[in-house]
Amino acid sequence: MQRPRGLPCLAVIVAVTVAGCGGSDKKPSAGQPRADPVSMDQRGILATIDGLQTASRTGDGQTICDKLFTPELVRSVAKSAKRSCAAEVRQKLSAPNAEISVGRRIDVAGDRGMAIIREQNGRVSKLSLLKQQGRWRIARVTPQRSA
Repeated sequence: MQRPRGLPCLAVIVAVTVAGCGGSDKKPSAGQPRADPVSMDQRGILATIDGLQTASRTGDGQTICDKLFTPELVRSVAKSAKRSCAAEVRQKLSAPNAEISVGRRIDVAGDRGMAIIREQNGRVSKLSLLKQQGRWRIARVTPQRSA
């Protein structure tokens, strides 16, 4: 039996915390480095991750599949699960307390993006995203080794 490419990795997303998304109103003290400004693309990626967290909390698999995943990931999930993406995601990702922690670095190169997320239990995953029709969508979730 072939292991599904996208779905098993998605379970990593369920129990993690959104951190480092926004800036602070405090000005840096003398001698402290200034944080780089957050680009519009980085903000778009954060909005997608926030949407994933929100939809996971409400069990809204349809929104996750229709608005947050790439069509290719949707097809992969449905094919590997042998049922609709929405049904599979609703079962695997629904968690009323779902939180996603985003690392400080979000890389963007053209229409491709990458963000590292961390679960509360210490597991780390890389989200690969694609910008499609002006919106950032999750194309793949890849488990990483914890540091």
